[in-house]
Amino acid sequence: MKRKILGFAAIAVAIAASAFTVPTSKATTKLTSYKWFEISGSVGLSSAVPQASATYLGEGTTAPEEDCSNSNSHQCVSGFNANQVNTSNQLINNSQMAQVIDQTKD
Repeated sequence: MKRKILGFAAIAVAIAASAFTVPTSKATTKLTSYKWFEISGSVGLSSAVPQASATYLGEGTTAPEEDCSNSNSHQCVSGFNANQVNTSNQLINNSQMAQVIDQTKD
């Protein structure tokens, strides 16, 4: 009988302790930092960007503002991951696809 009472007491303590425990994982939004480029010429929205068409604008979680018409025809300001860009802030080759297209143009 004593063993059952101790078992129930242990279960009650465990339930009570878990009821007052702060959850360890909180939902947080982590913004991704991209290397932003202005894209010249007529590079389509689903096309790879040639190195010669990409001018480095900077790095950050939001794109810099450029004078783009936002017509949804061609890339104007696009973001790339750091592994797609060399140490001179140029695209590593002519087959890099934008991770984010922030602004478009005609």
